[in-house]
Amino acid sequence: MRFCTKQEMNEYIKGDLYRYCGKTDKRSLRRIRRSSLGFRFTYYMRKCSYARYHKIYRYTLFPIYKTLKDRTGIKLGAEISDLATVGKGLHIAHFGQIIIHSDAVLGDNVSLSQGVTVGQTLKDGKSFVPTVGNRVYLAPGAKVIGGISVGNNVAVGANAVVTHSLPDNAVAAGVPAKILSMNGAGDYIINPFEE
Repeated sequence: MRFCTKQEMNEYIKGDLYRYCGKTDKRSLRRIRRSSLGFRFTYYMRKCSYARYHKIYRYTLFPIYKTLKDRTGIKLGAEISDLATVGKGLHIAHFGQIIIHSDAVLGDNVSLSQGVTVGQTLKDGKSFVPTVGNRVYLAPGAKVIGGISVGNNVAVGANAVVTHSLPDNAVAAGVPAKILSMNGAGDYIINPFEE
């Protein structure tokens, strides 16, 4: 993800914060950054994404934010590259083994649980990486792999392995994942951030 301005980065941080507490004020930012490891990780990820592409910050702030992000990621058990495209309102619900490929695309208001992988497949020497839409809930242990797309307002069940594209409003579960209904993510997306 590449932020052109500090204001754009702050909008993304505000969207992430809103998902955790339903507020965007500075007091809530300080409180949630202290108390939520998931938010702290996304906060440093956004700061890294901003600092990486600015001449002055690339050599001053970027190494600091990268170190803070990596340390928080080790505690959280999460590996999400600051190069990945991650929309506003990312919510990491639980600790442990969250892996997002650096070329993956995640839309707005995505919720990740523990054990989630959004990863690549290789075929004939080419890499294929998923695109995940807006308002998507990935339950504990869900795996989304390959050059597929997951539509908007989708819920992927616990331990599901998604290897084929899912349409908007799908609810999928199983190994391999099959569509169970078209009821969408519904209440699984708490405090969606809308501008």
